[in-house]
Amino acid sequence: MDKERFKIIVYYDSWCPICSSIKGKIERLDWFNLVHFTTFREEVLDINIAKSILEERMHAKLIYNEEIVTDVDAFSAISVRVPLLLPFYFLLKIGTIFGISKRVYDYIARRRKIVPVGHCEGHCSINKNEK
Repeated sequence: MDKERFKIIVYYDSWCPICSSIKGKIERLDWFNLVHFTTFREEVLDINIAKSILEERMHAKLIYNEEIVTDVDAFSAISVRVPLLLPFYFLLKIGTIFGISKRVYDYIARRRKIVPVGHCEGHCSINKNEK
């Protein structure tokens, strides 16, 4: 079976601490290297979606058919490719049936913080007097 056809590209926000944290955790669990992350903040993208739309929702591209999926469907696509996240796939699907998954995703997405690289002055809790 060709592993390449199961790969996905996830477009994430590298200015979002939550997104970056989740990305790191998923990469550690992705034993089969099926999930590739690319930030839409600093890299040239291979999809024709406005940055303003990418800022609102996570997007993923399924390699085998070039389909773009968003938010909960993107998380479902990730969870079905990472063995330890497979239980989340079923929870997301059940939550989608009852209309819960999208609401939870929207709640989290609206409350995330954006910290542009190099723009932390006066906003970070780093003690600058420590040496």
